[in-house]
Amino acid sequence: MHMRPRRVTAAILLGAATATIVVGWAGSANGRAAWSPGSALPGLGPGRVWSVATSPKTAGLVLAGTDDGVFVSVNSGATWTASTLKAGRVWTVGFDSRDPTRLFAGTDGKGVYLSTDGGATWTDVSAGLQDLTVRTLAFGLDGIAAGTNRGVALSPNGTAWHDGGLDQYSISALAVAANTPSLVLVASSDRGNLSNGYLFRYGTSGAAWQTLQSGLPSSAVATAVAAGPLSSSVPKRPLVVTTSKGTFRSGDSGSTWTASTGIPENLILTTAAFSPLDPSLVYAGADQGGSTGGDLLRSTDSGMSFTVADAGLPTRVREVESLAVAQVTPPTVIAALDPTTGGVVFTEIDTTAPAPPALVAEAPGQPIPSTLATPVATPRPSQSAHSATPEPAGGNGSGTVLGSVFHWPVPLVFEVLLVLSVAYLLLRWRQRYYVEGPP
Repeated sequence: MHMRPRRVTAAILLGAATATIVVGWAGSANGRAAWSPGSALPGLGPGRVWSVATSPKTAGLVLAGTDDGVFVSVNSGATWTASTLKAGRVWTVGFDSRDPTRLFAGTDGKGVYLSTDGGATWTDVSAGLQDLTVRTLAFGLDGIAAGTNRGVALSPNGTAWHDGGLDQYSISALAVAANTPSLVLVASSDRGNLSNGYLFRYGTSGAAWQTLQSGLPSSAVATAVAAGPLSSSVPKRPLVVTTSKGTFRSGDSGSTWTASTGIPENLILTTAAFSPLDPSLVYAGADQGGSTGGDLLRSTDSGMSFTVADAGLPTRVREVESLAVAQVTPPTVIAALDPTTGGVVFTEIDTTAPAPPALVAEAPGQPIPSTLATPVATPRPSQSAHSATPEPAGGNGSGTVLGSVFHWPVPLVFEVLLVLSVAYLLLRWRQRYYVEGPP
């Protein structure tokens, strides 16, 4: 039997225009948003909607990844058409940030597909993938990253992939934390060897993933990570991560994290999406795993605090599976909900959202290399990060000296010992001959 992942997210590089949000189905009764249901996805029946994404270029164009392939809407989710991609379950969908006419879909066991004609036809572009279950996609100005059940894959163009590391983890979400001077990725995991961490960053220390831990709880799993745009007052992309032990935000590319406030007690957020036009505007949802509940929240301070924003959503079941925000003003938010009867998409025009600031455009950085050695996650440090080498066992003075000596190059050790031996013999001979007298 197929195990349902805790969270599947597509992280799309946000442009500069207006904002529309698409959200997986969820909500409460007392929020700011005035949500309204779109039409049913034809032929989906009891299937689920796992991912929604809005075009950064074409207003109203929305993709939905479902249990029965990809569906397309050209009117912000009011009506839907089934595409020709019938590859079974599609975990994630998204648009190439450099060329939004290129549509991508990540599937359950069949790799990545690409469409260049609005979803009319699709081509398998999985060459080089080490795992064909693609749970999440992230689009940068220098390339594309795919999160799979066996780590991260990287591609300069989305048609030829190579190993990007974290092979011992199943990647639940990816986000672009920076494009300049090089692509910086943040990856979250919900399955695998999580003893050394569950949130990682690549691109700030060469070709190695770093464990991000400062301010985050231990022994948790991460279900989603989202990144916002840049403005004159926000020099680094704000980040929000949802975990099994709370939601956290970062303003320094993930080096440190602060717990978000305002989230109702016993509500575990599982997905989040920034407005592509405003680094302070974040929407987040909770998928309660099929039980009664779930909800949809909004933040206007980059995820530091949230308030309920679920007006118009079903009052009993508000299972928000995925969210997306279009580049329009006021923001249009699309939410995919997963009731027991199948996936449903709701849409909201958030007229109460604050006016967006002037954004700062990012430039491409260093291109993704065509080949890359498999990096591994840096273990969580157990001592000061400034310690160059572990201290020898025992901790006494002689142990420290011996440990230092035997870290020298071996030929130098022998040379020093020889010099010390000769010096001792000479000193002892002089002592016996001139002080003690001849034998």
